[in-house]
Order: sequence, then C-alpha cells, then structure tokens
Amino acid sequence: MPITGTNEYRYWKTLRAIGFALLIFLLLFNLIHLAIEGLKFLLPLLPISAVTFHVIYQLFYAAGYLTAFMVPVAFLRLIIRKSGYEYQPMRSQAKLSPWLPLILFGGVAVVWSLAYLNSAMVSIFRYAEFSSDMLWGSSDSEEWYAIVLRFIVMCLVPAFCEEFLFRGAILTNCLPFGRGTAVFISALLFGLMHQNAEQIFYAFGAGLVLGLVYERTGSIWNCVFLHLFNNFLSVFEPLFVQSFGARFSGVSGALFEMLLIGIGCVCALILVFRFAPRKPLFKDGIFGKPVPADDAYASCPVTAKQAFKRFINVPMVIFFSLVLLQILLLIGMAVLYHG
Repeated sequence: MPITGTNEYRYWKTLRAIGFALLIFLLLFNLIHLAIEGLKFLLPLLPISAVTFHVIYQLFYAAGYLTAFMVPVAFLRLIIRKSGYEYQPMRSQAKLSPWLPLILFGGVAVVWSLAYLNSAMVSIFRYAEFSSDMLWGSSDSEEWYAIVLRFIVMCLVPAFCEEFLFRGAILTNCLPFGRGTAVFISALLFGLMHQNAEQIFYAFGAGLVLGLVYERTGSIWNCVFLHLFNNFLSVFEPLFVQSFGARFSGVSGALFEMLLIGIGCVCALILVFRFAPRKPLFKDGIFGKPVPADDAYASCPVTAKQAFKRFINVPMVIFFSLVLLQILLLIGMAVLYHG
C-alpha cells in the first residue's frame, strides 16, 4: 500500500477511481444493451409504422449510449473529490487549432492505416465476416431520415461522449503524473473499451493520436472534431462508393481510401516537422523569459515502476478481465461461426 500523502498514493487513488468508473461504464453499457434488445422485441408489437419503429429504436440507442459514457464521468469526479484530491476539469475552452484541417486528415490516415493492420491481425479467425454478419448488422437504407439517424448515432454521439470520458476526464486527471503516462493510459483504456478484437489495436492507436491532439492543442473540441470526422468517413464511405454503381464500387472504394490516406500522410508529416521540435512554454520563466516545458514534466511525478505497480489495482484488474473475456468469447464465436 502506498504511503498516504505521496504522489504514488494520489496516483493509486486516481487510477483506482478510474477503474471503478470503467466498471460503472461496463455495467451500464450491458444493461442498456439488454434494454435495447428488449425494445427491439416490444416495438413491433405496437401499432406503429416501420419508420416510427426505426426512429424510436435509434434515438433510444443514442440516449443509452450517451448515458453509459457520461454517468462514469460524473462518478469519476465524485470519487476523486471524495478521495480528498482536486478533480482536474476538462479543457473545454472554445478554441479550435488553426491546424485543424491537417489534424483531421493526418489523424484519419494514421487511424485507418492501423485499422487495416488490425484487420490483418484477426483475419486468421475470419473475424471480419463474423462481425459484419453477427455484430454490426446492416444499415442499407438511403432514406433521408435513416441517414440523419446514422449520423447522430454512429458519428455525433460517440464523438462527444467518448472524448468527454477518455480525454476530458481520464486523460486530464492523469496529467499531473506526466503527459506520456496520461496519454498512454487513456489510449489503452480507450482501446479496451471497444471490447472487440477487430477494433482494440487501432482504437488504442486512435487513442494515442487523440490524446496527443488534446494535450498539444489544449482543447477537447479538436479531439471531438477529429473523432467525428473519422466516424463520418467510416460510416458514410460505403454510401459514397455506391454512388459509382455496384460494378465500380470496389475500385472506387480502394481509390478513395488510398487518396485519403495519401493526403493524410502528407498532413501528418507536416504536423510532425512543424510541432515535434517545439515544447509548451511556461509563462513565468527564468529572468523574465519563457522557458520550454520538458515533455516528461509532471507536477506529481511517479517512477515507471510505481506507475505500473499501482496501475494493477483491484477495479482495474476486474475491468481488464471482463473486457479480455469478452474479446476471447467473440473470437471463439467467430471460429465456431465458420465451422
């Protein structure tokens, strides 16, 4: 047990609080999923049209998804304050980076490249076919209301609530222990949150990108826009590709993705060369001159050994175990699905 009052003790209490918040998330996420399945069974029994059924179902799903993420944010704030420490508020100033267009395309290029790698990693289980048929379902309707609902449910809501929890709450409250530590922890937990072998690796990479954007730009809104842009392209790319006709959809889809990743790689390189050598400045420096802050700076430093040791706490171990169990279960189902 760490000594009360030390940085190690504060780190342990913070990570423990995050572990409890993530267990609350898992509980809510699964309860809401059960409620949604129940709604899917009950709605057809009512005298309503197919359009009304679709709208109610999707809006209920969006509200449930939002609840599963935002309640843990409030819980984390409460438990950290009850531990006797100051809760670090989300950096929510309305400040968009002038480099946001490059951030959007560069971030998407990195995430999509990792997604291809992630897909190759699980291809041995033919996981993509299983997830497409059994996990995601189909959303082929091109009616205007279905497209709007798809945007709200799969793009807008996740971009806000996932960023508010993982960057706004978790990363921010890990920042006192070091920028690198905070970005890595939030990215790791973000990857595990997806509970899916097809997403966990590239979601971890996306978490690193989003964490760096949040820490460097100082505003959650840059992350929200990057997350929204990535989801929008992922969800609506098939709709765009289909406009070329079924005969050319495969070729046009590949060309679209290659072009997007190519432009994104150029944007990412520009950002790296432009900002990698630079470091944030302290306003009150030495002899009246601003002094660059070291990337390893931490107001409450803990050693790497302490950080790893105290990361392995009871609620965090339970969270990891439950997530990994579900991942292995889905892999097993994919193997059985293909006989």
